[in-house]
Amino acid sequence: MDTFPRGLALLMLGALLGASPEPSSLPSPAGTSPQPAGASAASAKQGNPNAAYAALAKAYFADTFRAQPAYASFVGVHTYDAQLGSYAAADYAAQLARDEAYLDKLAMIDPATLSPRVALDRRMLENALRDDVLLNGTMALWRHQPDGYVQTASGAVFLLISRNFAPPAIRLRSVIAREEQVPRLFAQARANLTAVDKDTAAIAADDAAGTASFFATTVPQAFAGVGDAATRARFKRATATATKAASDYAAYVKTRWVAHPVGTYAIGAANYSARLKYEEGIDIPLDQYLAVGETALARTHAQMVAVAKRIDPHASTAAVIARVMLQHPTAAGLIPAASADLVKLRAFVIAHHIIDLPRDANIKVTLTPEFERATTVASMDSPGPLETVAKQAYYNVTPVDPRDPPKVQEQYLQAFNDFERPIISAHEVYPGHFVNFVIDRHLPLTLTEKLVPATSFVEGWAHYDEQMMVDQGWGNGDPRVRLMQLKEAILRNVRYVVGVKLHTQGMTLAQAEQFFITQAFLDPAEARIESRRGTQDATYGYYTLGKLEILKLRADYKKKLGKAFTLARFHHDLLQYGDPAIPLLRPLLLGRADDGKILPDL
Repeated sequence: MDTFPRGLALLMLGALLGASPEPSSLPSPAGTSPQPAGASAASAKQGNPNAAYAALAKAYFADTFRAQPAYASFVGVHTYDAQLGSYAAADYAAQLARDEAYLDKLAMIDPATLSPRVALDRRMLENALRDDVLLNGTMALWRHQPDGYVQTASGAVFLLISRNFAPPAIRLRSVIAREEQVPRLFAQARANLTAVDKDTAAIAADDAAGTASFFATTVPQAFAGVGDAATRARFKRATATATKAASDYAAYVKTRWVAHPVGTYAIGAANYSARLKYEEGIDIPLDQYLAVGETALARTHAQMVAVAKRIDPHASTAAVIARVMLQHPTAAGLIPAASADLVKLRAFVIAHHIIDLPRDANIKVTLTPEFERATTVASMDSPGPLETVAKQAYYNVTPVDPRDPPKVQEQYLQAFNDFERPIISAHEVYPGHFVNFVIDRHLPLTLTEKLVPATSFVEGWAHYDEQMMVDQGWGNGDPRVRLMQLKEAILRNVRYVVGVKLHTQGMTLAQAEQFFITQAFLDPAEARIESRRGTQDATYGYYTLGKLEILKLRADYKKKLGKAFTLARFHHDLLQYGDPAIPLLRPLLLGRADDGKILPDL
């Protein structure tokens, strides 16, 4: 279950939380000087390449925060909270110039002169820059993806209302300022868009309508009673302005692009391979990459059938899954059940020496705030990596809506069945995203390590944890637990395969939906959602990719260490470097023992 607010997730997460859709497909404003600031040249003259790189990276991120105010807010830098950024064609040109300038600067720092860890740091930043050039230059997504602007508008405001990093009155002033800039953002979007396919346009129109509702209802609710009369009056006007701008944009996308589409959502094989290279460190032939996913899918499918037969040898796998899901908490018992799961998971991690937890690795389970319940079921709410005030992490669980019909309430609770719910919590909290986050907070990570994560590492670690915990004894061998773990896995396997085929082999949306139904045991409505996501999130196989990479690395590390290997030691060493692409991390952990094979089936 991918469980965090859609607007926030799509705005920019290559970062620290649960399932992240495509962070880099969204508009990234430029508008700053292409020449990096900082003292890298002075450091280089002093003969310290490591220091030269550190100064260059510091200058790059300082420029990035100025150019991308919403991103700055997300990571915990609140200097630019009142700004939304500019998204005109000239801004993208300036950003590309800035990227190229930093690439030129990086080229002046020979990786061979750096320490191994700093060389990894440099490679991470270089890949991030090349990915930005690919997305905003070669692919020019800002000309073809109207939803990016929608998510920027909603996400930039959501970031300010979702965490208490400042008193409500201060955050309200920033929200007002950003709302007042929303019309300009959508005007720039209209001027930028040149070709949008029907599926992409339909998603954007739906999201724009949802964003209008977000501004009209969620944002006022978050600041009810805050501010003096004059501030509240300005807030009302700004919110009305943002609401109308989002609503008008939804109508524009429908009448212009849904009705008269141009082009395709498919990014093509060359761009797909390039994205894998720069975002996930994968540089292998695309047919070989696809074969890995297809093999994982076939294996998982066979395992599910076998486990289902253990539960009931006379029923279909789908029927067994449906029956297992009937055992779930009541509406009143949902939150207590989730809280109890975390207590048990934490105890299991400690007792089975899964990983050494920092003493402050405690998370609060809480009801999802009302203004978020329309967009999330369960979520990890972690502060940004540079946040210094609102540092508490929360595991939000959305309660049953008593206004829903009984059938809808029952379906909702089935998603939190007693066997799958703890697997979801393992992914999100112990030992998944939250543990990764809290360990990162205790490490002396560089800016690059904090701010340039690989999604395949972030999601791969959490997805790996689902299987690893059951392998280590979670569930005491109950086949229903294994079946639900495999149910989570096969969904990620199908995403892997569908992502490649939608974007490089001409698979249609209808074919993708049928594939999810037959291979992942989804109902038609769920299959439709997953397939639509695949049109926009081309590489959403990163869950399976990361898990397989970690399993391969673990096997290689165990072979290297021999009798000295322990699971806790592997997990400790794996999580010492932030969240880099695992192919880039392998040489640091394995040294000469690295066989160069990054996936089990290669």
